[in-house]
Amino acid sequence: MNEMMIPDTERERLYYRWYELNLLYCDAVRRDVIESEILATKVMADIAWDAYIETISDLNGPRKE
Repeated sequence: MNEMMIPDTERERLYYRWYELNLLYCDAVRRDVIESEILATKVMADIAWDAYIETISDLNGPRKE
């Protein structure tokens, strides 16, 4: 039985967004779809990853730059 997990936190929500976009990207590469679609999916996955990293970085307090 495949239960759907519902994210409880913003961190989980952002992670699952990145995960789903990454799956779409990998599938697009595997199926050899149009290069522009692969690139667009990759860009969206990268943006989602950056948002996730920003969220987990905030868990340790403000960034020290």
